[in-house]
Amino acid sequence: MKATLLPLLVLLLAGGAALVAATVVAMARMLLRPKRMTDARALRLLNRLTPEDLGIGYEPITFVARDTRTGRPLRLAAWWMPHPAKADRTVVLLHGYSDAKVGALAWAPMWRRLGFHLLALDLRAHGESEGAHSTAGFFERHDLMQALDELRVTRPDATRHLLLFGVSLGAAVAVNVAAMRDDLDAVVLECPFASYRSAIACHAEVMLMPLTRAHSLAVRLAEWLSGADFEQVRPVDALARARCPVLLVHSGDDPFVARDDVRQLNDAMARRDATLRPHDRVVEVEQAPHVMGITRDPGAYEAMVRQFAESCIARSETLRPRSS
Repeated sequence: MKATLLPLLVLLLAGGAALVAATVVAMARMLLRPKRMTDARALRLLNRLTPEDLGIGYEPITFVARDTRTGRPLRLAAWWMPHPAKADRTVVLLHGYSDAKVGALAWAPMWRRLGFHLLALDLRAHGESEGAHSTAGFFERHDLMQALDELRVTRPDATRHLLLFGVSLGAAVAVNVAAMRDDLDAVVLECPFASYRSAIACHAEVMLMPLTRAHSLAVRLAEWLSGADFEQVRPVDALARARCPVLLVHSGDDPFVARDDVRQLNDAMARRDATLRPHDRVVEVEQAPHVMGITRDPGAYEAMVRQFAESCIARSETLRPRSS
């Protein structure tokens, strides 16, 4: 009897191992290769294709960054939306995972009313930008650094004041870039996660993905395949190094950001440089889903961002006055 059961047991174990391996590979591929926001998908989900659908004039532009892993050129698609008042301030809009610049347009009318030029950028492996892998900000931070350098050179008058607005994954990229450069007036982080691993765990729970223990293996495989180290770009760590004021916006009903992540991020804000803390701000929008804080009370949200942005620009004028 035992001899008869042994082959069956071996077969079951082999089948289980194959299932785990297949799940790990599928998850790793999903992490690295988000579904692209095509025109058809944008129309279905967002009911828009370009800034013109919101009544905003724009110019399609392309940044050519050097891929820090391969050394090859990497083309990044963007929309430049100039303010008619010829303002001296620009905000860069950075979308979330599996989204694109067309999704970041949700905040464009608000920033335009605040008097900003707008740059909406497709992160690597998203939208119309090149790149095979999305890496939680690990390589994206270098892409954005190069795009900002070029933007400063080509549009110096418009970027006298420069802010970043990042959503979810975009927030992870924004705060890591804020830790790398000292020419930003401020960053606004909408629903960031504390670490990519915790974000993956939350997404897996919401999506009812099987084999919880396989998730960490999938993360390790994704890191190995992409050459990225997700732990190096944890937003909760980058917050301590960010060199400009930060507005941190949480959604109170956010299934994709764990409450422990919110606590960690708030604790990190409380430990920031003493000269920055008077300008920093943490806000939680009650009963708002992930990245939907602006929809609860658009007027109050806009007033909050306006007050923060104006105070940060005034601070910059005081600390590093520029010639007109």
